[in-house]
Amino acid sequence: MPHRFIARRLRNWFIYRVLHVDDTPRRIALGVAIGVFICWTPSMPFQIILTVALSWLLGANKFVGVPFVWISNPLTIIPVYGPSYVLGSWIIRSDYKGLQALVKASRFSGNLFEVAQAWWNAIWAIFWELWVGSLIVGLVLGVLTYFAMYRIIIVYRQYRHRRHEGRETHPAPANPGTGSLPAGPEGGSKPRR
Repeated sequence: MPHRFIARRLRNWFIYRVLHVDDTPRRIALGVAIGVFICWTPSMPFQIILTVALSWLLGANKFVGVPFVWISNPLTIIPVYGPSYVLGSWIIRSDYKGLQALVKASRFSGNLFEVAQAWWNAIWAIFWELWVGSLIVGLVLGVLTYFAMYRIIIVYRQYRHRRHEGRETHPAPANPGTGSLPAGPEGGSKPRR
């Protein structure tokens, strides 16, 4: 059942690394939206730097968006950038050259400099089409992400607040069935007030 393990890890990561961040819902949602937007731009070797810089400029949380840029990686080049390239080709009305350049860009190895050079060499033939489509798709997904994340954070925090209030108003007895509270410093149990 590795898919359940992965799903549980992703859920826990999302709850404790995004929803529990000590920041305003607006700043968290904007940080995630910036990460999603940058993820869809073909700036792969520089996405983390761009996410932190844009978050800083726009007053967003600088760190919650960083993991979202990892959605675009050599394994996801075709599903992430393919539709953007097709859209960009249609908008610019250029000749559709196919996805061969993206397939070539997903097959590289070496150090960071070699990977960046291979990526830029591979996409140079479709540079404008890819950038135009990516900016449009990234902007739309970023805006949708912002509103969805903002709502999710608000609802989650209200749920946690109600749950926390419920625990304070109805403390559970230490010894179920006896109605007594935990033992005091003298060793005896305190009567219920």
